[in-house]
Amino acid sequence: MTRIVFVLSYPTYHSVADPAEWLRWDNRDRRMPALLSALGVDVELWGVGHENSVLRCDPDVGAPYTLRLFARDGGGTKSRDHYSDALVDAARADTADLFVVIGTNGGAGYRLFDRALKPDARQFAVIIGGDYWSRLVPHAAMVFTESELQERALARPRVPWRPAIPYARMERLPKSIDTERFRPVMGERRRDVIAVSRLTRWKSFSEVGALSVEHRVAVAGGGPDAEALARRYPEIDWLGHVPNAAVPALLGSAALYFHAGRRDYFPRAIVEAMACGRPVVAFADRISADVLPANCGLRVTNRNYRHEVAALLADPTRLAAMGLMARAHALATHGLRSSEPACHTLLRLARGDA
Repeated sequence: MTRIVFVLSYPTYHSVADPAEWLRWDNRDRRMPALLSALGVDVELWGVGHENSVLRCDPDVGAPYTLRLFARDGGGTKSRDHYSDALVDAARADTADLFVVIGTNGGAGYRLFDRALKPDARQFAVIIGGDYWSRLVPHAAMVFTESELQERALARPRVPWRPAIPYARMERLPKSIDTERFRPVMGERRRDVIAVSRLTRWKSFSEVGALSVEHRVAVAGGGPDAEALARRYPEIDWLGHVPNAAVPALLGSAALYFHAGRRDYFPRAIVEAMACGRPVVAFADRISADVLPANCGLRVTNRNYRHEVAALLADPTRLAAMGLMARAHALATHGLRSSEPACHTLLRLARGDA
């Protein structure tokens, strides 16, 4: 039987307020193993956790599979760098035909690559989850990308020491959203602008702060910079951590969704907002047209975002039309089974057919 092991590059508790909440999530990371299991693949999902555990996942879509968590061994103070040598040992002993590393640059992924995948010449694929480049990428049999911008940067690198990745070794991977859970919620429109983000120095909130002077703006999310940001931008309604199940109602309380980050190429929150019928506003230097089509929101610049947001908020007909198109795009492109083509690609790789 073909065997595929998915490995989370970042620990399960990274960017999550409650590790138990992570276990309740039904996202693409959890769904792709289920879809492969339904195809008859022996599949497991591995990750670094606070303690060792083996769990059975029985999702609504796909077939059951095993989730295996390995207790952290080291990695320093930053959670993104944490790793488990027990996970590495398990990988070296495992007979998997293919490993799939989710995320390019987490500590667990680096440790796995440096101590098992590269020295043992094991076949693996990489699923990009934000940063598109790391030393794993040139060695991957297949790189699953988020956007056209990432693919262009990989195929034509700007720095001479990075090897070009052929387009034949890249495949676009949709976000895979539960569009029944993330759907328009009717209710009182209490805000003009909503953003959902981890509150760290890697995000940019100056634009959201500027919008809050003129509009009713709220930001949901927690993080190490929460208190500093609240002091810097007092006009924003800082909501703190909001459980994933409550996000659709939160999105429904605002007229539009504004993406606060300037490092992401396709954050999951954008398509969740689309699925909830919210027009999305994001910056064109990172969020490309394939991620945010013109009829689903606005791709703005530093110079025009305040004017463009104000004009959209002043036009209820246009807002409503964009919301409808955003929902339609999410349904057509990012539904529960949208990652099935990628699963078939992984199966071909594991079987040696690709």
